[in-house]
Amino acid sequence: MVIRSFVLQAPEITFETDLRNNNLSKILANVEETTGTTGTTQQKPKETTAGSGKKLEVDDFLISGGKIHVAATLPAVGERSATVPLPEIHLTDLGTNADGITAAELTQKVLRIVEQEAAKAASSAIDEIRKNPAALTRALGTNTSNTINQATKGLNDFLKKP
Repeated sequence: MVIRSFVLQAPEITFETDLRNNNLSKILANVEETTGTTGTTQQKPKETTAGSGKKLEVDDFLISGGKIHVAATLPAVGERSATVPLPEIHLTDLGTNADGITAAELTQKVLRIVEQEAAKAASSAIDEIRKNPAALTRALGTNTSNTINQATKGLNDFLKKP
């Protein structure tokens, strides 16, 4: 099956992290287990996986206008959230080789890139909070100096860890 163009506009993605793990990585690990692949290495697929089935060719795959709802549990601060833009993701020539690509493999490729971009965007948001703790209180709708001090200490402690 040939798909000339696939456009996903304005998706809203929840990215939950404790600064060590995130929900999208866990979902990606589940997809990789199901398809029998990890990263770029192909393992022996399970006989009844979603990885088997019709082969696809996707010439143009675009995700644009998305938002990432970041929910982070920060040391000494607790849970904080922010919404940041998802950078445009544009993939081309997926499955154009003779073997094509399965729907599960396509899902894995797209999810891997979404997870990477969401992690970068979440990291930038946390860095911005570290540089400008007052932004955190604006996002929370409060101006308490105690919250600023806790956020600054927690983020600084975390960023000093190797």
